[in-house]
Amino acid sequence: MRFSTEAKLGAFVFAVASAFAFLILTFGEIPVFKPNTKEYIVYFPDVAGLSVGAEVRVAGIKSGKVKSVSLEEGKVKVVFEVDKSVAIYKDASAGIGTLGLMGDKYLAIYPGSPQAGLLEEGGVITQTTGFSDTDKMIKDVAEAAQAIKVLAESFKVILEENRQDLRQLVINLEVLTRNLNQIALENRENLRGAIFSIRVLADNLNRTLPQTIENIDRLAVALEGIASENRKDIREVVQNLRELSQGIKAEFPELVKNLNELSKNLNAVVSENREDLRATTKNLSEATQKLNLILAQIERGEGTLGKLVKDEELYKNITSATRTFSEAGDVARRTNLYIGFRGELYKGGDGKGILSIKIQPDNEKYYLAEVVGNSKGKITLEETTTAGTVVKKQFSPQFTLQYARIFPIAGKESVFRGGLRESAGGVGFDLVYSKSIMFYSDLWDFGRKTDPQGKKLKPNLQVGVQYNTRGPLYIRVGGDDLLNSKLRGGMVGVGVLFTDNDLKYLLGTVRLPLP
Repeated sequence: MRFSTEAKLGAFVFAVASAFAFLILTFGEIPVFKPNTKEYIVYFPDVAGLSVGAEVRVAGIKSGKVKSVSLEEGKVKVVFEVDKSVAIYKDASAGIGTLGLMGDKYLAIYPGSPQAGLLEEGGVITQTTGFSDTDKMIKDVAEAAQAIKVLAESFKVILEENRQDLRQLVINLEVLTRNLNQIALENRENLRGAIFSIRVLADNLNRTLPQTIENIDRLAVALEGIASENRKDIREVVQNLRELSQGIKAEFPELVKNLNELSKNLNAVVSENREDLRATTKNLSEATQKLNLILAQIERGEGTLGKLVKDEELYKNITSATRTFSEAGDVARRTNLYIGFRGELYKGGDGKGILSIKIQPDNEKYYLAEVVGNSKGKITLEETTTAGTVVKKQFSPQFTLQYARIFPIAGKESVFRGGLRESAGGVGFDLVYSKSIMFYSDLWDFGRKTDPQGKKLKPNLQVGVQYNTRGPLYIRVGGDDLLNSKLRGGMVGVGVLFTDNDLKYLLGTVRLPLP
């Protein structure tokens, strides 16, 4: 028995789809082939976008995933599972980390110390740490920009209000510099005279003071003789005078010496620092000129500080860039991405292989793009000749590009689609009955001709039901081309549809060789 080319192609597509499904079952979320794991619980006040399926890293090593995230008594309860071989102790702690610039969240577990003892399965990790968030970073940038604006405006107001005072200050510094220079020049001779007078005074004291001290001693002796009769009354006075004389005799030479040294030091300081005094005066004058130049540049709006004070457009650009970054981050965080593949088998052994990409920015709409490989081809013309009926088909990749709106009706989600369906205009309607069951229908390919005389086929109508398993795998069963009796038949399909969280987890578990 020989199989047709179409049957062989259909069998090949079905085999490829089965192999692809087996790979997904082996490495994906299906629990049949999962390694042995154990569960733990941790409570957070805020998980910052941590979602089910996010990876769990124990001491930085990927060891499991988040199983569920739910609210419980005002806190977020996170249930996660790790490999049986991973040891977690009673003093373990948990935190929420961020992977790269995309902001993907993961659960970070710090296992603790063996001395604290193993934490039993199902136990609660009581110690938690904080988390970093892209939104908080954007908010901080916006607040910093606002603070810069307030600082620039305040500095501008201060400059405008105190402009005259600053100019007067500069003028006063110039006058002070000139006065100091003039005083130093005018009183140079007076300083020299004062130093000379101090030196003469020290010399005179050094020459005459010893004789004065000797006279005081003789006076004390004479007074002692004269006051012999009053010795008791004046003894204390005489004793005090003697002590005073001795103290002066012992300390005054040192005082004279110090005065001489002071005179010499003052003269040396004036002589040695004459150039420094001139340089200081010159530096004060140059600093005053530079300050005048800086104030003039700021007033003209030159330099970074001048732009901050004068250029309002600079602040507007900073604020606009911050707002744009914030909005882009918000859109990227809300948008959900779905990528999948399915194979469909039709009457006569024909089949289709379909690659799907679904982008859903919110709960009201989504965009669907598909690339379709169709083994049964697209009928373009059917001719009847003496040799029989000849059906001409077009075998080329076909494309689906549709816009879908989601409406809640009677507690269910109703989806209306429109656009291209397999490179032809078409519409569709889906009824999401539950998370597991969805009814779908598509009507497309209007105006198909079957013979040169212009006889037309009716549009292709496909109706069926889709059953979603617990993982990404789903099954489709339905009827195809129901409006045309010659082409009518059944169909069955198997596919997988991954969310962006599934893709993050799968790509995280696959180690790609890097150069």
